[in-house]
Amino acid sequence: MTEAEEPKKKKQRNYRRDKPWDTPDVDHWKLEAWDDAYSPGAFLEESSFATLFPKYREAYIREAWPLVTRALGKCGIACELNLIEGSMTVRTTRKTSDPYVVLKARDLIKLLARSMPVAQALKILDDGVHCDVIKIGGLVRNRD
Repeated sequence: MTEAEEPKKKKQRNYRRDKPWDTPDVDHWKLEAWDDAYSPGAFLEESSFATLFPKYREAYIREAWPLVTRALGKCGIACELNLIEGSMTVRTTRKTSDPYVVLKARDLIKLLARSMPVAQALKILDDGVHCDVIKIGGLVRNRD
């Protein structure tokens, strides 16, 4: 074959070379577990979140609150239940090492306020689990 008969090579493919970090033995989607060594010192600021809950959930939340306190205590999060105001509060402590766990604790109290069972809501503290609350009030035409 002569040069005129060879198919032309596209310019895009000139830069599509194998990258040294793209090896098949590396799993780029794997989540690494949090280690306390990643953040050796305490945080400079305290973060806290509060959520109100309806009156009819008060009895269930009061009954399940020791489970929530125990689970959050393992993560270094302090939690408070205020039955007078009808609110739940979570905040970081000096023992908190994972910066994202306070956001997961916030999601936990939101799920409890929205009538999710404690056993299911505590799964939000796992690394691979996330939650989204979708408000469909504006999407529905009639409430009847």
